[in-house]
Amino acid sequence: MDNAIESRLTAFRIVRDVVYFSKTTDEAFGACKRSALAESDKHFVRQLALTTLRHYGQIQSLTAHFLTKPLGRKLRDIQLVLSLGVAQMIFLQTPSHAAVDTSVRLVKQMQKTPFAGLVNGVLRRLDREKAHLPIPSCVENLPEWLLRSWQKAYGKGRTQAIAEKLTAEPLLDITVKENPLEWASRWGGVVLETGTVRVNAGEDITKRAGYATGEWWIQEASASIPAQLFPRVKGLRIADLCAAPGGKTAQLVNRGAVVDAYDISERRLNRLRENINRLGMNESVRVFCADVSELKVRPENLYDAVLLDAPCSATGTIRRHPDLLFHRTPDDVIRLSLLQRTLLKKAVELVKPGGYIVYATCSLQPEENETVVQDVVQCCPMIKRVELPEKWARFKNNAGALQVLPDQGQDGFYATLLRKDK
Repeated sequence: MDNAIESRLTAFRIVRDVVYFSKTTDEAFGACKRSALAESDKHFVRQLALTTLRHYGQIQSLTAHFLTKPLGRKLRDIQLVLSLGVAQMIFLQTPSHAAVDTSVRLVKQMQKTPFAGLVNGVLRRLDREKAHLPIPSCVENLPEWLLRSWQKAYGKGRTQAIAEKLTAEPLLDITVKENPLEWASRWGGVVLETGTVRVNAGEDITKRAGYATGEWWIQEASASIPAQLFPRVKGLRIADLCAAPGGKTAQLVNRGAVVDAYDISERRLNRLRENINRLGMNESVRVFCADVSELKVRPENLYDAVLLDAPCSATGTIRRHPDLLFHRTPDDVIRLSLLQRTLLKKAVELVKPGGYIVYATCSLQPEENETVVQDVVQCCPMIKRVELPEKWARFKNNAGALQVLPDQGQDGFYATLLRKDK
């Protein structure tokens, strides 16, 4: 099997595993990472698979235009081969002859030769008509329940803008210990208003200057905001709940805090430990594998502050994790919102009177954000909202909390600052 077919077959398997077998993109890409493909071929596989997933709804609309009837479940593999071909021709600008030829050869490689003519005919007709064929709206990539939710929360125009941004390949965001301007200059990047250094992804990150010496860590710009909302952290004892993989823990330590990092997953905590070790922050961090909802702390051991980046539907991160388009359901949002209430109430218990709590999620769903905070504030009268500094005005919602939306150039994220009365 030549590289062109092997690469496309690998991409086919990744998309199939996500769409039909409910795997995450990280899980589906595992085989590709372990394969003997050249790095350039692996890059193509990643680009093709992610492009197909991000544009999946649009691709199905385009494909349907050239089919007399839906292919049905028995021919879903043929549907995926067509999807990969359309992704190449429309969204990756692969030369049409190459996309058609490799798609037909892929069908034959999969021992489905009787359908080679169908694939050939559909893609050749697409090639003839694509110059005059309107591209379906990006909102077609969203499941119906999510589309309705966002339109209700943010309006149709804003939802359209968000959907368009979710199809884009994200850049690489890095938090540095100090001198972000110097690092940005070194890497040819820019410093965002969050203090994040944004660079083009490309080279192996472990080979970038400063990685081995622990000068920086990867952290998406929006994810870096919650730890910045505390008025001060130097010298404070802070609990980072649901802390893995540790970016926020590192931020707090870098600003002078001593942190207890909690997470329910030992596997995720191993990654946190690796990151903290590389950054040289071991002495300022204690790590606990625990169910946060069951934590008990004596009054004399309450924390000065608590950061809760709660488990959520993660709908703000779809461009990085397009598998969420296929796996998330409204029931997930309901289930998670109940857990979030429990965890936020626990955060209230763990903080000293006069201490601060930051509640955050990477969700765009109001049920996981404002609704949770409103309910907990209402049932816990000792908790008050704190107005965020003007620095964050661009991201503030009507309630004064921070709600970053993907069309603002970052992952979607929610965060609010609360204070416990003395």
